[in-house]
Amino acid sequence: MDPRQRSLLSRRLGTFQVMAWGLVALLVVVYGWLQLVRHGEFQQLAAQQAVKVRPIPAPRGLILDRNGNRLVDNRRALHLVIQREDLPAKPDVITSLAEALGVDSAALARKIQSYRLAGKGRPLVLKENLDEAAVAIAERVRARFSFLGVEVAPRRVYLGDELAGHVLGYVGEVDEELMKAKPGVFHLGETIGKEGFEASGNEKLKGVDGQKRILVDQLGTEVANFGQVDAVAGRSLFLTLDAGLQKVAQDALGQEAGAVVVLDLRDGGVLAMYSSPSYDPNLFLNRLSQDMVDRYLANNLTRPMVNRPIQGIYAPGSTFKLLIALAALEKGVITPQTQIYCPGRKNFYGRDFRCDKPTGHGSLQLVQAIAQSCDVYFYEVASRLDIDDIYATAEKYGLTERTGIDLPQEKRSRIPSRAWKRKASPRDPKWYGGETISVGIGQGAVGVTPMGLARFYALLATRGKLLTPHLFYGFRGDQQSELEPAPVPPFQDTGLDPRNWAILDEGLYEVVKGGTAVASALKEITMVGKTGTAQVATFVDRSHYARQAKNLKDHALFAGYAPREKPQIAFAVVVENAGFGASSAAPVAKKLVQYWFLDRLANPLPPPRGKLVDPFAPQQPEAPE
Repeated sequence: MDPRQRSLLSRRLGTFQVMAWGLVALLVVVYGWLQLVRHGEFQQLAAQQAVKVRPIPAPRGLILDRNGNRLVDNRRALHLVIQREDLPAKPDVITSLAEALGVDSAALARKIQSYRLAGKGRPLVLKENLDEAAVAIAERVRARFSFLGVEVAPRRVYLGDELAGHVLGYVGEVDEELMKAKPGVFHLGETIGKEGFEASGNEKLKGVDGQKRILVDQLGTEVANFGQVDAVAGRSLFLTLDAGLQKVAQDALGQEAGAVVVLDLRDGGVLAMYSSPSYDPNLFLNRLSQDMVDRYLANNLTRPMVNRPIQGIYAPGSTFKLLIALAALEKGVITPQTQIYCPGRKNFYGRDFRCDKPTGHGSLQLVQAIAQSCDVYFYEVASRLDIDDIYATAEKYGLTERTGIDLPQEKRSRIPSRAWKRKASPRDPKWYGGETISVGIGQGAVGVTPMGLARFYALLATRGKLLTPHLFYGFRGDQQSELEPAPVPPFQDTGLDPRNWAILDEGLYEVVKGGTAVASALKEITMVGKTGTAQVATFVDRSHYARQAKNLKDHALFAGYAPREKPQIAFAVVVENAGFGASSAAPVAKKLVQYWFLDRLANPLPPPRGKLVDPFAPQQPEAPE
């Protein structure tokens, strides 16, 4: 071989040797880096491919009434799901899946993307509460899409149907809007309370999710359990509600729209709180159809989703006269003996204001004016008061604020004042004297919630104690046999003058003894209260009123307490567009009192599980020592 060729070959071989050794060195370095530096990372990834973590949803706590009757329970349900690590990414796969499930492909793609970005949390639920037929369909779909699974999860069940829909509310999944509104608080797909006590008591009711680790093969098939941490169920909560009294309220209102509130005068516990029309929370556990949206949310003029006891604002009518009387007594513009003559109407500021009795009541003192609900008497009293005096009295006795009940979205009663008028009507901010006249009989700008009205009459019953209505009675865990009562919200002593209280109490007693509510009197129990008829639309005379459509009829009200000698409960009843309070609302209150003090004790509910004493049961005399 030519020496020159030999030299060239030698140089080429040397170059290849250097390159080969360089490649070997590079491989050694890379291999060493992977083994030494990233060993833990790859080990974790390998483990994740071999072991799948599946969340175990925790059952929410049960909700029971004060006697241990279950209002909300949990049931076993099957859901069609996709685990987060198995979420499909290809558009054609998502489109095919949407067609198989009969859902909108764009909506499904958005939901899958939101779950992919959300990180840790529960799996994406595609179909809920599968029955046998739905399970069969799901299995056929799973044969095409191996990433689908059927998961067992607890499902809420509301046992009373419409009995306490507004009190209990309902649950739903955390969506993207809530995640944005409260970042870092919830996980996407988590079940939380959406309305009612499910929402306000969410932290008490929710449990702690568990998890199980499942060993899978290279095809993703589950091979064996690799360990499990059990879920911890939420605590069982007791409400102050009495299911029997709640049923009486429901039956008494029947098909009429309105509200009923009954309060425990010892601590402000809500014994009954019914809003009519009600709704069945079970209907909101699934995705709503358009028919359901129209029925409950969009086109229903009866507004079944409005929680009337705390969100309905009603002109209180003559039930407000007790506040007017209290303001007048405290301001010294009248005394209990002040005589005012009622001829059937009276002119104020150039306008005639009529009394409900066209022929007039004649000359009356305060007690008789309350008993006969004389409008002219209270027109005159209101004319002697300033609207800001009325507001100040209402503020003192808790009518200008929310009651503070442990439910979401409570509205504030509307008590007018000059400052309120300037804000509410900037185009005509002046307060006119004629407006005060209307407020004097609970009309015009004044409006109260039934809960606020019930609390005001509870204040009268307790001689000046301003209670905080509440529903949370106590809780009991699965391992506990006795109820652990919740702290009672403190009350405020308003300093009500006992002499003024005695006059108002006497007037309320006369209302039922021989006044406007005499037809609703009970022989066994002395119920006291005040009727009210709140005008909805103007009318010329009674014949004109009789021709008015149902939705233009007056609202009927009755508020009071019982028994008079030692009050235990206070109540407020509103029946919408039902006419006179004496004929429509007072009979409802009579049924409530009849049940609570007579029927309930004659036919007591079965004893609850565990130790839970009925605080209203008759006390047995102590044995002599």
